[in-house]
Amino acid sequence: MLEINQNQKEFWNGPGGEAWVTGQETLDSAMRPVTDVLLKAADVKSTDRVTDIGCGTGETTLEIARHAASALGVDVSAPMLALAKERAEQAGLSNVQFEQRDVQTEELQADATLAMSRFGVMFFEDSVAAFANIRRQMVSDGRLCFACWKTPRENTWVSLPMSIVRQHVQDDTPPDPHAPGPFAFADDTRVRSILEEAGWKDVELNPVEFDMAWGESPEAAAHGLIERGPLRRIFVGDPSISEETKQAIIKGIQDALPPSDGGIFLKGAIWIVTAKAG
Repeated sequence: MLEINQNQKEFWNGPGGEAWVTGQETLDSAMRPVTDVLLKAADVKSTDRVTDIGCGTGETTLEIARHAASALGVDVSAPMLALAKERAEQAGLSNVQFEQRDVQTEELQADATLAMSRFGVMFFEDSVAAFANIRRQMVSDGRLCFACWKTPRENTWVSLPMSIVRQHVQDDTPPDPHAPGPFAFADDTRVRSILEEAGWKDVELNPVEFDMAWGESPEAAAHGLIERGPLRRIFVGDPSISEETKQAIIKGIQDALPPSDGGIFLKGAIWIVTAKAG
């Protein structure tokens, strides 16, 4: 268990975090529909003290800070937090802070009224412990609102490039669907069970589909999918894949992407999850 968690920290402080920093503008554009629906579901109030879990480069935290009394963004990734702090300074927001924290065990924002997350809660080593820790540091009527991915099959930005990979790379090892990672919360029954075990009440999951912008051209979209999509670990972390195979995968993705004069868009499918602390 510890090794899994350590691997997550190393990835987000290494190639994963670096890719999100360099692609911050592209990713924020692709995720804008999620940010909008998440903020609407959370119903942030001017009196709220908000903790943004897995805040990354700070897009959601900064949006929250514009509406709330205070916002604390927490993440394990030092490079992403460094960019988030720069963005807060540039925006002139004085009611926002960013801290490097392990949400499973460390202090967050005392007496928070709202905990939010845009795709930052699926990487915990112990999800029940993490959500129990979040709940303990909130007011008795605190709220929880987060977005998490549905299955890879329902997300074209994952299923399309992975279908190309499978044409070139043989992998017979079935992945653990519950291992820490982007799709660990795809199973709504499991998410409900985790939250209820951690003490949350009135858990609700609502499905949302949206179009993700990946670039103006197939070349730009393929680059984004490789750098900041599901292929990042394959291209960076698997030395057995030859450069020739990588180039074949890139070309296959470009050829498979749907043409569009307005840019390349691929379907995203998520859960918007809400719950109450007491």
